Amino acid sequence: MAAVNEKGAGAKFVLVCVCCSAELEPALVYRCPRCSGALEPRYPLAGAAPRDHEDPERVYFDFLPLTSPGFLDSRVTVRTPCRPAPRLGAAVGVPGLWVKDESRQPTGTTKDRLASVVLAVLRQFGVKEFVGSSTGNSSTALARAVLRDPAMRAHFFCGAEFVGNHAMTESEQISLTVVPGTYVDASAAARAFATENRLHLDAGFFNWARREGLKLAYLEALDAMDRTPDVVVQAISSGMGFLAAHKGMREYLETGRIDRMPRFLMVQEETCAPAAKGWREGRTELTEADRIDHPTGLATAILLGDGAPYYPYLHRIASETGGAIVSASRAELVEARRMLVELEGLDVCYASAATVAAVRAEAAAGRIGKDATVLVNLTGRSRIAAGESV
Repeated sequence: MAAVNEKGAGAKFVLVCVCCSAELEPALVYRCPRCSGALEPRYPLAGAAPRDHEDPERVYFDFLPLTSPGFLDSRVTVRTPCRPAPRLGAAVGVPGLWVKDESRQPTGTTKDRLASVVLAVLRQFGVKEFVGSSTGNSSTALARAVLRDPAMRAHFFCGAEFVGNHAMTESEQISLTVVPGTYVDASAAARAFATENRLHLDAGFFNWARREGLKLAYLEALDAMDRTPDVVVQAISSGMGFLAAHKGMREYLETGRIDRMPRFLMVQEETCAPAAKGWREGRTELTEADRIDHPTGLATAILLGDGAPYYPYLHRIASETGGAIVSASRAELVEARRMLVELEGLDVCYASAATVAAVRAEAAAGRIGKDATVLVNLTGRSRIAAGESV
């Protein structure tokens, strides 16, 4: 299979800055050279539509930054169910509740979708070795995908408090370096290692290939529903998944597959909720004073203490869609998780349960009406004894 060159020859997409609208030819660059904003791929969508295939990435190939399906591995991800949840909906005051169950993915979280597209894009540009960091979900999914390709190598970094969240076995292809400190410290160490060894650095939130993979969960959900949701809900750390969801919704609007933009409701655990605090206070940016150096909480998958680089993107989406960024307490998470198990048979992690806690609170406050159709994205299941997804 022929790789796309650094000039983007033959590519079906361009990169556009979401902040200043600067346009670039395809390349492995993740920040706008003009304003440092996030970039996203844009496609000619005339005629774009889902295809008939068992692999989700091939189903939605028209909506991916790839010039050939040959760059994709098979069976990295699976299609997951999206269905009404009437008993849970009635209990939380929103009878029109739908759940997208991403816990069915091979490593237990939606990050398998990210891994599939990231590796395909790296192959497209001829990259065979890269460096990354995460609190567990992303690195676990990427490691599994790397092992499916004998030509690929990856070096992962994590903070000491998150080492137990990583489900991977080190090998010739994979290494995991534990760094004293937090996710932010691990990311800095990964950046330094990549620079020193002249390796490609996975850019996390700013890696548009990650977001293009994550948006497929929402395209799949929309295709399973018999109506356009009024509200979509997901737990956030950086909010990468919701930036992805917003782009997918825009593309489905353009192609006529949905008839309006839903409201975007984002939720954090209140012990680590810098974005929710900033939103509540009416701010458009976060500062160093909002940083939480040692986040704690049940929802370990979303405990990101430094939200400043990402918050402006989330604020913009919430503002433009009439949505919000909220927080949920420990007690609310525990209760929501119990309700998911008892009423719908869904044993998911606390980050996933946060979506139901948020819907319940917003409905009780009258901000979500009883006649609303609400889609919650349950992004993962529990894989460790402590009861959280990783």
